[in-house]
Amino acid sequence: MKPPKENLVVIEQRIDAPAPAVAAYIGDFRNAKEWMVGVEGVERLAEDTYRLMLESPVGKLEPEVKVLAHNNGLMRWAYTSAIEGGGEVSVAPSGDNSASCIVSYLGDFELKGKMLNRAARLVGMERFARRNGERSLLRL
Repeated sequence: MKPPKENLVVIEQRIDAPAPAVAAYIGDFRNAKEWMVGVEGVERLAEDTYRLMLESPVGKLEPEVKVLAHNNGLMRWAYTSAIEGGGEVSVAPSGDNSASCIVSYLGDFELKGKMLNRAARLVGMERFARRNGERSLLRL
């Protein structure tokens, strides 16, 4: 992922489920439609490449995503079209309690194209992404 920018979103949430189960669920990008708020569809294009159908303040977006890492409770991806940047979700056991875990999300994004990116800033795309990220982790 690129160095942090103004569109960086960082969220952490405690989940009442074992870390291995949460990591396996999140690690399958096809599940994104079920837990990521704003994702209306996921199309698998290749082994580690997907197209997301997103609803956003600037309209529908269909960025392609390449999964860069998926192991030991960590999933990292990069957007390869429509959006620049990427994201990372890590899952770790919550202290001594193996029945719960901490899920951390880090996302860095910028829409491709100056006009579209300017429009995104005007309509509060970062606030939208942060709110949807928080709501997404609550769905787990």
